[in-house]
Amino acid sequence: MKKINIYILIALAVFSLCGSSCSKFLEEQPQSFTNSGSFYQTKAEALAGVNACYIKLYNVFNENLMAATEFTTDLTYLDNGGVDMTFGISPSNPGVGDDIWTAAYNGIMICNATIAGIQRSPLADSTKPALIGEAATMRALYYYVLTSMFGDVPYYTSDASANFDGLIQVAQMGRMPAAATRDSLIADLKKWAPAMPQTRSSSIANNRVGAATAYMLIGKMALWNKEWDECIAAMQQLKNIYGALSQYSLTDTWFRNKNKAESIFEVQYTYAATGIAKVSHVACQLTPTRATGKDVYDGVSIPELGTTATVYTSATPTKYFMSLYDTTDPRRNMILAYTYNSTWFNRPKSGNYTGKPWMGPKFWCPNMATANDGNNQKVFRYADALLMLAEASNEKGDAVTAMAALNEVKARAKASFVLTSYPGKDAFLEEVKKERARELTGEYMRRWDLARWGTFFTAVETTAAAELAVIKTNLRPYHEFYPIPQAEVDRSKGVLTNDAYNKQ
Repeated sequence: MKKINIYILIALAVFSLCGSSCSKFLEEQPQSFTNSGSFYQTKAEALAGVNACYIKLYNVFNENLMAATEFTTDLTYLDNGGVDMTFGISPSNPGVGDDIWTAAYNGIMICNATIAGIQRSPLADSTKPALIGEAATMRALYYYVLTSMFGDVPYYTSDASANFDGLIQVAQMGRMPAAATRDSLIADLKKWAPAMPQTRSSSIANNRVGAATAYMLIGKMALWNKEWDECIAAMQQLKNIYGALSQYSLTDTWFRNKNKAESIFEVQYTYAATGIAKVSHVACQLTPTRATGKDVYDGVSIPELGTTATVYTSATPTKYFMSLYDTTDPRRNMILAYTYNSTWFNRPKSGNYTGKPWMGPKFWCPNMATANDGNNQKVFRYADALLMLAEASNEKGDAVTAMAALNEVKARAKASFVLTSYPGKDAFLEEVKKERARELTGEYMRRWDLARWGTFFTAVETTAAAELAVIKTNLRPYHEFYPIPQAEVDRSKGVLTNDAYNKQ
């Protein structure tokens, strides 16, 4: 990532006009636009452009998206009064949706300009596909976030940064059906993935994305579209690359353990007291309360966490989520913290040991200096791919493949957890949903899973809303997707709408 950071500094000069969303360029006409045709003359310049495609990840995969995707579900909630966590969002008050919309479209603009620049460049034809594929994969990632979070959104792949008229056209585009957007992206990724490194992401120099990330995105979007064969084919490609899940340690899933062999995609964060630092505040929302000036967290000394960590209101697991774990499941004490080194925290010890646990060490940041969480943010990993394969295979009626994929994940946790017989299609899907909770909580997907299953409202209503009154009061079915920020609706001159929210 250090090498990528160096190239990003170069690329920032090229894309300095992309500091806000496409529509926000219209607030004042820029004096000039970067002519990408004059830049992409060498492979180093092309790499600088591709590296710029990563820049906006830091504005997407952070504490805001974590809250929006994980702390508003059937598994966890955050009782801090925030508009997102209490479902008080609206077009005029879109919460974190505003920043994520802006960052994702900014990233898309950079990706589109990079792809166009490389396509026009004098580079050898044999050099271009891998570079274009990397930028196309990043573009697909931004669109994956947008379609998962907002549903139908504007979709474009042209270089709108080249002239002012292009920006106007983009700003006034309407919503495109999310399914059609995903189908277009799947076709694009299938075109470029063969030219990208066919290896585990951890083996790629400088933590760049390779074919594995492209295949994962194909599978994610295919699941949304219920295109089971597409998902299965992509997940089989990942099985060819990653092999048996049993070779990968469960502790490698902890956020502090960066770029381990199971990883498919992580956002690269780092903290140093001096020098380059890129941090999030995710761990601040997932750590037990700390005593002032001490390494004592809710009554337990945790030297590895240090004495300087800033801890915000922490996410709380629902009773439903707590019930999903067998007490012998090793993932339980990684994701939920009842004890540390066999010493009970005060909160779960309360009420004769019936209190709520904290979120666990999977998310903690050792020796965090104030609110500077330098952990990587884990977005995709191989266990997720296997559970996706299990789900898609079950939908296709292939019980053998479905059982094998699910049992790989279960067996890594504990051999006795495996299913010994196929319980039927519906019951199997329910078990996949539960296993995704046990394995993948905190990895930027639960709300989107609930939305694509069509169970978001019911799942939250019967769990988090039953525990927190403000959620019960505010929760509505249309909250499965965020509203497009009203400022963007206004800039589109009414082409963009929020019909589901406006009908209420």
